[in-house]
Order: sequence, then structure tokens, then C-alpha cells
Amino acid sequence: MIEDLIQRIKEKNPKRVLIQIPEGLKTRAKEIEGLLNEEGIECIVSLDPCYGACDLRDHEAKRLGCNLLVHVGHSDFGLKTEIPVLYYEWKIEFDPSSVLKENLDKLENFKNIGLVSTINYLDSLETAKEFLESHGKSCLIGGQILGCNVMNAKKIEKEVDVFLYIGSGKFHPVGLALETDKPVYMLDVERKIIEKVDVELFLKQRYVAQELARRSNSFGILVSTKPGQMRIKTAIEIKKKITSMGKEAYIFSMDEITPEKLLGIDVDCYINTACPRIAIDNRTTFGKPILNPDEVNEILNK
Repeated sequence: MIEDLIQRIKEKNPKRVLIQIPEGLKTRAKEIEGLLNEEGIECIVSLDPCYGACDLRDHEAKRLGCNLLVHVGHSDFGLKTEIPVLYYEWKIEFDPSSVLKENLDKLENFKNIGLVSTINYLDSLETAKEFLESHGKSCLIGGQILGCNVMNAKKIEKEVDVFLYIGSGKFHPVGLALETDKPVYMLDVERKIIEKVDVELFLKQRYVAQELARRSNSFGILVSTKPGQMRIKTAIEIKKKITSMGKEAYIFSMDEITPEKLLGIDVDCYINTACPRIAIDNRTTFGKPILNPDEVNEILNK
């Protein structure tokens, strides 16, 4: 895989590149840089967290004198960039058959199964389809989903009884479970188990946050400067709604939104306009209620 990545970079004939890599590949950062140096290509590896193709570091790459940004692990998000970007998806080989065989009973009540995954495990869906259909199931491949975009799953929603997500981490399947009335199961490629995605705790946390927001008088609207997450228009619209109700609203910007950066900001409630994962995964870490735009709009529209 590393050799293929190096070849793809060589084909672009860059003089200097900035590489964004997922956490799991940082142990091979020196190897990647060494191989590129051998090819006469200057290489810099970004160690900032990378949350997806919405989180490109093209501005930093340009300032570092790079004429190519290499983004590993995600597919093109369609963003306009200051310098060319090479998206390298980093497909991971995984055969789900043995996990499906050991956990087939968990899907016994479902005939029509919708299969979805992240870009890294997409090739596993066809193998899963063949296995499940050999055991009497009917499968439709939805394809790639993101935690913030599950449209590929929604396209087949009416034709399936259940969704099976193949991958790691809960952000993507939770995002789907919140957008569909169909049950969602996850085949965890790391733990080698299948389990139902339970969003009950998330729904309870969201309800509490909304109730606290209703009683709030001041709001901090959080805007990320990440190119694929910056929604300043949304922030301004929400601010207008809040101030029209006679309450206070302030807009704060930062690259990565963390609780530590908000210490000293005296507001009753936060509104996150960046990646919804911030509120979904980390709602309880902010010390104050934090809502995504759709959640706060439920309150404002009432």
C-alpha cells in the first residue's frame, strides 16, 4: 500500500508535498517521508488530527511551500483548494464472512439487508452480500456513508428491513441510525462482533441539552475555520433568530472546537455549526449544553 501511494505521488511530479495521514498510519510517517526523499521529493507530514476530507490543510501546505497536498484515508469532498490535492483512499482488505457466520443469528429476523460502509471498507460489501445471500438473505449495497451524510443509505431505505454497517467507530452508524426508522447493526471490524446501534443514550442527552437551551439567555455560536466545516452563514442566521427573541448570541471561531478553548467564555449554551460529531460524540465533555443547528432549530422554530 505504501509503495502504491509513493507511485501515485511520483506521477504528480511535485517538488514538495504535505501529507495528511490518519492516526493509525503515523507510525509509518518516517517510512513515507524517507521513500519520497529517495525519489527527490521533499516531504512534510502534518501531525494535526485529520477528521475527514472536510479537514484539508491546503492553506498550511501552501504556506510551507508545497505544490501538492496528499490526503490519505478519505475520498474527495468536492472542496475548492489553493493547491492540487491527491486523495488516496487507503482501502483495507477485510473479509467479513467469519464474523457474519458467528453472528448470523442477530440478523435472523431480517430478510432484506442494506449494506453500507466507509470508503476504507467498501470492497467488503460485495463479499458480505455474497455470504448473506448464500444464507437466504436479500441484500442491497448502499455504498459509502459519512457521519454527516447518509444519502446513499437513504436511497435504498424503503427497500430494506435493516442496515448493516461494516467498519470501525460509531460515528457513521450512529449518524445513520438518527436519520432512519430502520434498525441499524454494526459489524465492528476491530472487535469482530455484530451489535445493534443504540442511540437511546444520545437521544436522552439531546433532550436534556434542548431543555437546558430553552432556559438559556446567552448562546455561543461556534464556527470552525476548517474548509469543509466552516458554516458562517448558518451561524449568522441562528444569531439573528436568537437576538430577535431578545436573547444574547455571540459567534466564536476556531480551527478545532474543544472544551478547553471555551474556558472563560461566559454563555449559557453552545451551538456547534461545525462537524456534528462534536456534539454527538462529545456532548457531555463541554460542561454546558451543546447543540447542532438542526437540534437548536427545533427550539427556535417553536
